[in-house]
Amino acid sequence: MNYTKINLISVITILFFGSYQSQISQGGTPFSFTHNIGTPINEFLIDQPSSKDIELAKIDEKETYKVGIIRSTNLSLLNNGTWINHADGSKSGFLKIRSKSALGLSVFFDNFSIPEGAEMFIYNSNKKHLIGKFNSITNSKNLLTHTQVIEGEMITIEYFEPSNAIGNLKIDIHKVGYIFRGFEDYLEPFKSNSSSFTPKIAEFCQVDVACSPENIGWSEQIDAVVHFTYTDPNYIYVCSSSVINNTSQDCTPYIFTAWHCGEPNANQNLSGYTWYWNYQKTSCQPNANASNPSKGNQTMINGVVKATSGSGTLNNPPSSNQVAGSDFTLIELNSAIPSTYNAYFAGWDRSNSLVSNGVGIHHPNGSAKKISTFNSNLTSTSYNGGAFNAHWEVYWDATSNGHGVTEGGSSGSPIFNQDKRIVGQLSGGGSICSNPDWYSDEYGKFSTSWISNGSSAGTQLEPWLDPLSLNINTIDGTYPPGGGSSLSCIIGLYSDSVDQGTPMDFFGGSNSGTASYSWDFDINGLGGVSPTTSTDQDPSGVVFNTVGNFNVELTVTSGQGVCSIDTIIIVSSNMGINNYKYLLDMVFPNPNNGIFNLKLSSKDFNELGTGYIFNSVGKIVREIDLKSAENMLINLQENSPGIYYLKFEKKPFISHKIIIID
Repeated sequence: MNYTKINLISVITILFFGSYQSQISQGGTPFSFTHNIGTPINEFLIDQPSSKDIELAKIDEKETYKVGIIRSTNLSLLNNGTWINHADGSKSGFLKIRSKSALGLSVFFDNFSIPEGAEMFIYNSNKKHLIGKFNSITNSKNLLTHTQVIEGEMITIEYFEPSNAIGNLKIDIHKVGYIFRGFEDYLEPFKSNSSSFTPKIAEFCQVDVACSPENIGWSEQIDAVVHFTYTDPNYIYVCSSSVINNTSQDCTPYIFTAWHCGEPNANQNLSGYTWYWNYQKTSCQPNANASNPSKGNQTMINGVVKATSGSGTLNNPPSSNQVAGSDFTLIELNSAIPSTYNAYFAGWDRSNSLVSNGVGIHHPNGSAKKISTFNSNLTSTSYNGGAFNAHWEVYWDATSNGHGVTEGGSSGSPIFNQDKRIVGQLSGGGSICSNPDWYSDEYGKFSTSWISNGSSAGTQLEPWLDPLSLNINTIDGTYPPGGGSSLSCIIGLYSDSVDQGTPMDFFGGSNSGTASYSWDFDINGLGGVSPTTSTDQDPSGVVFNTVGNFNVELTVTSGQGVCSIDTIIIVSSNMGINNYKYLLDMVFPNPNNGIFNLKLSSKDFNELGTGYIFNSVGKIVREIDLKSAENMLINLQENSPGIYYLKFEKKPFISHKIIIID
């Protein structure tokens, strides 16, 4: 099929650290990490794809962006592994798999059974990327069909069996996923020299969910969005999705995404799907997607399709290059989502009423989570000749840290309205960083997906998301255990870069009106910070006198709930025009009634370039054509009172001043 925004990067993943009920590895340390194993380990080579194979896979990347090629193999740990008997009667088995020049590898099991008492781990060559342990209870709730991608061109499967183990070993591998692109962001923390590599995964205009002010008020919705991977017989792909609430508010593990991400049918047991939580960064990095990516190891696999437009009758079967109906799929995972994932079960609105503003949250090009903002009404449209008016059309707006759009891999991601409820999922569109104002994106309408794709439960959201038959139009989201929100928190900043010795203001927020706040401005002990801690909700005048990257943490406490969040502050040596006192004097009076002066010299104009004033949701309200004058009079009285941001073309990160209009 030919979609403008669709499947992307993907590598099959398996769960890491947590309860076995969710197919998450159990933690622990491989035997060889603490014991000397001197025996050489046999290594098995998997043919790497040819350059022609890879180039063919890269064709039309916006439509079917592939990041992995699946290679067939026939390996057995029992028959092909290197075995070592230990003096106490226990034994170890090792199987090394290599495929030259791979960014990462994943393995697919034909059989997976481990005796009681035994355990297995998988790790890369430098042992920094480790998953496991897997044991006899791994398959108790969800059959282990595949693993997440492991960094590098070589992985080792290590098995340890004590002398009193009960049962038979059978670990057979029939496919290996060869990752050739799109996972640089994810794998960088596991590389031997990660600091020397600067990948660019998402396009330059995309906005990290760690960026403020774009993320302010959206922390819960950010926690709802999930990155996922899936396969066909030959390739590995990626899409985006969200965890979604139902009227029982019992945290049934429902995943909401697009039908075209794998084109599943109702009642289908999925295989080769992996769901990633919290694959996002902890610091805002406009135009730079390289540092501090989340390792994204909180995952689950597979599930059961409950409903999908692909099983309906609305514009189905679709013609070539089209989607089925409103292009939705609802999946129930095979077990509960672990509480450690902090998953938010998003609310929804099925009313088809006016949507005036909101955000889309997604994983473009397999990168860490991003946020895109719109401030104009969604309009009804028909997507790619599909079902009439079954989609929303959206145009994205510029914000303080970029101009978020969508890319391949964003497909299936939710769009949230002004009330922070899901109103659709991404089908496609033409938005692009090089011309973000010109092209729109299209989201399948939640209201259409409710009952309009067909008459059976397998074609509707209603039977699953309204099990109590309340017939309500909207519902808010919840954190586990359900029935309402648990404590969440955010950090607000004017900028995450500051000059050495320049006072800096911080803003804390939470969903509790009675919370207490505790700040630590120097977690790593770099020194030179005054003060080092604070219990104010919005501490101001914090001075960093030492150049470096400071890890700042906010801890919020309310009742029995505790929420922690951190961010990175980049402190540089003084840079002249960015002097704090100079910035204070640049805009006057401040606060003001909407009319103020902008004091800049002709030299400053040349250094700063064109100026832009943004409102609090990131919409440009005024472009400033800088002239050779000492003062400029700016009139914003036609705008609403609030906080506005002044930024300059040549100083996009730190040359800005907050303007407060009374």
